[in-house]
Amino acid sequence: MNSHHLPEVVDLVRQYDALWSGLDFAGMAELWVRGDPQPIYVGDEYAAPLIGVDELERHWARIAGRLKTASVSSALHECDVVDDSVVRALLLSRWNLTGRESDAERTGASWITWLLVRDGDRLRIFHQMECQVYLSAGEGV
Repeated sequence: MNSHHLPEVVDLVRQYDALWSGLDFAGMAELWVRGDPQPIYVGDEYAAPLIGVDELERHWARIAGRLKTASVSSALHECDVVDDSVVRALLLSRWNLTGRESDAERTGASWITWLLVRDGDRLRIFHQMECQVYLSAGEGV
């Protein structure tokens, strides 16, 4: 994987963090492809991948109903152009979440792989795979 960072991918990571931190799930949905290729989300909180816009919409609604606050900060580690239409990005996302059921803050980190496709004048996510990782202080930087 090339380690150059495309400016529009860096911008997408910033948008992702800002939308997550603002609990703006309608905005998050706009980062995703709405048609073809069909969007896919693979997260360790689900037994099976979420495939299609409808499943993603239910995912955002579920999260919106459970979270009270969020702070997300992600670092783009690798990025490359796979072909004329696909970009791959690898980021480490650190997060602090507070649920509606308790004021206890959950803190963690996840490695996230995005596959991005050009949609008009911008890149959009069509595949996201994430896995929570348990880091010691200073790891993953």
